[in-house]
Amino acid sequence: MKRSRLAASITILAALALVLAPVGSAAFQTREEALAALQQYNRMIEAAPGVAVFYTQRGDAYYALNDLYAAMENYTAAIKLDDRQDQAFFGRGMALGRMGLVDEAIADLDVFIKRHPNSSVAYTKRGVRNIWRNNLAEAERDLTRAIELDPNNAEAHDDLGVVHAKHNRLGLAARHFSTAIRLDPGYQKAYHNLAICFHLRGQPREALEIVDAGLLLDPDSRDSLLLKSTILEALGRTEEAKRLVERVEFLPESNWSERSEVEVSTKQGESK
Repeated sequence: MKRSRLAASITILAALALVLAPVGSAAFQTREEALAALQQYNRMIEAAPGVAVFYTQRGDAYYALNDLYAAMENYTAAIKLDDRQDQAFFGRGMALGRMGLVDEAIADLDVFIKRHPNSSVAYTKRGVRNIWRNNLAEAERDLTRAIELDPNNAEAHDDLGVVHAKHNRLGLAARHFSTAIRLDPGYQKAYHNLAICFHLRGQPREALEIVDAGLLLDPDSRDSLLLKSTILEALGRTEEAKRLVERVEFLPESNWSERSEVEVSTKQGESK
């Protein structure tokens, strides 16, 4: 009787975990939320070590905390227990990519996309990883499909703009960057990319206006400040450009290889 009650409790906990499961780690708004979730899933796994979904959700918590190795280990444990853990394949693909294991990351996202062919987010993330390994044709296909599935996917528009820019299709790239900004006015990376397009097209005044708009969102963005200094040089404002370079010297490197709600959440929990 006791064993049957325990089994029933585990079943209820697993079902609850699925209902409460965040979509990736973007559901964690602060570092504290991710830490609280981690502690919760530690307790649940201690009580029921054979429930795969608990490892998937603990992987999401570790991913939100930027502990990529622990996230990958938990996603792998979930898949070993139950290879129907689709979110674990997605999460592991995210973590492996950020660990530099891009081919392995794409293989996991392949599994997820095969099972969820209408996921705009999954096509976007695979597209980004194809950019990382310079498979631009595959990246363009993925990102185009992501936009077909969700025309309001700002990240996909921004990353498709990157692909077009790499092919020197600056007009087309600028249209996608502009669309990303229209869809999400808080998407600072898109302002940065659009400013680059205008700078490369020999329109420094327009480039300066756009990069300044982006810097209103993140005044300490190292990459955007360096871009602004380059634009100021093009406008003949050499002294201003030099002062910006001096300011940038002590700022941390930007990590803009892809959009990540996880990184935003972590910053909120620490100090923005």
